[in-house]
Amino acid sequence: MDLKVAEFLAGLALVFCGSSLVFRTEFCEYLLRKFLRSEAANTLTFSVAGAWFLGHVLTLGESDFGQYKYLFFIFFLTIILVSLSKIRDFLSVRGAAILALLAANELLKAAYMQPRVSRLVLVAFIYAAIVAGMIFGGWPYKGRDFVDFLFLHPTRPRLCGFGATGYGILLLTTLFW
Repeated sequence: MDLKVAEFLAGLALVFCGSSLVFRTEFCEYLLRKFLRSEAANTLTFSVAGAWFLGHVLTLGESDFGQYKYLFFIFFLTIILVSLSKIRDFLSVRGAAILALLAANELLKAAYMQPRVSRLVLVAFIYAAIVAGMIFGGWPYKGRDFVDFLFLHPTRPRLCGFGATGYGILLLTTLFW
């Protein structure tokens, strides 16, 4: 992926999510609360994250234990299938966290060794996404706590939305630097 494409996609995602929080606060609260324990979201996010991860496992090289990649594939596929069938609580949060970490990997690859200063704006967002992915992946109930905190006061989601929209616009303006 090219750096400009990565900046554009990340900026567009931030503008979309931020403006949704600003203009459709009640609907976003409904969606986020439903997402936390939704069976469909569990299956979708964890399946997509698992498939993406298994794709990475299949591309392991010799220096990354590539001689065992098929054993790893079977092992992790078993874990994914057992998780989907047995662990239903906050699995959507874990799946979203894994997706955030895998997307961060792709975005960091796009910014790696790029001479443009604008990549630093993208990388700051990526590192925040990595920290959030690790926190919500390890403690998925923190997703519920974050949603409760965010919507406890009516101005918080709008402020968060303005911040995300502003950062997304900043990322989109870096396309012209």
